[in-house]
Amino acid sequence: MRAPRLSMLAAAVIGGLSAVANASERSPLPAAREVPEQVRSLVQRFVDQVDALPGYQVVMTKQQRIGGTLSPAETLLLKQTRSPDCRYMKWIAEPNQGREVILCSDRYDGKIKVHEGGLLGIATLSLDPDGSLARQGNLRPIRQAGVYNMAAMLKADIQRRAASGTIDAPDTTERDVDGQASLCLHRDGIGREEQNAPYPIGAAELCFDKALAMPTEVRFWHQNGQLMEHYRFRQWNLAPGLGAKDFDIDNPDYDF
Repeated sequence: MRAPRLSMLAAAVIGGLSAVANASERSPLPAAREVPEQVRSLVQRFVDQVDALPGYQVVMTKQQRIGGTLSPAETLLLKQTRSPDCRYMKWIAEPNQGREVILCSDRYDGKIKVHEGGLLGIATLSLDPDGSLARQGNLRPIRQAGVYNMAAMLKADIQRRAASGTIDAPDTTERDVDGQASLCLHRDGIGREEQNAPYPIGAAELCFDKALAMPTEVRFWHQNGQLMEHYRFRQWNLAPGLGAKDFDIDNPDYDF
């Protein structure tokens, strides 16, 4: 598949990138003469909203190219809080249905707690988040997953481009993503260095729900034109009331 022609997108993906800006420091995005107000306003709403967000819940699908093969799409429920930095994931459909994962900065000595679904789930494992077992089948480490990193990288990238005078007008399209009316931003020529990516990114696309100002779809292409990562998001809950039990392996609603 040949990557589409793209012109502007800041670094962002739910699979995650290392945060280079503190998302809790709210500051306005720079205005750019060539960027349409609809785009600037929507991105500003997203960044401000995430800056003020203590936690959220979302259903996401994840598809990555591993070892040259595009994996089947996985569907999971993701819960995340900013402080403490905690993630709970449950695979709610095949493949890997029933798998549960918890990573919380103030629990379990920084280890990932994981168990598989079905008969394979009789044991709960403790894994090094940066180890080979935890990284197996994933392009990016779990610590980089989540909307907080996405917003921080987006804000930092736009501010860096504004300072260097390289913000340009984006290619935009409007489309329906899983019943969500979305505005999609496109950019090409990103490269490995800018994204700190595990491969040279040639093109990227980020779609926002126009009403909610939250991501609905993210795609990244290799410089050779192959689709490398594809994420979709739906059923955003921005006030789920998450607490300690949501990241506790002893939660009776979980199967650890």
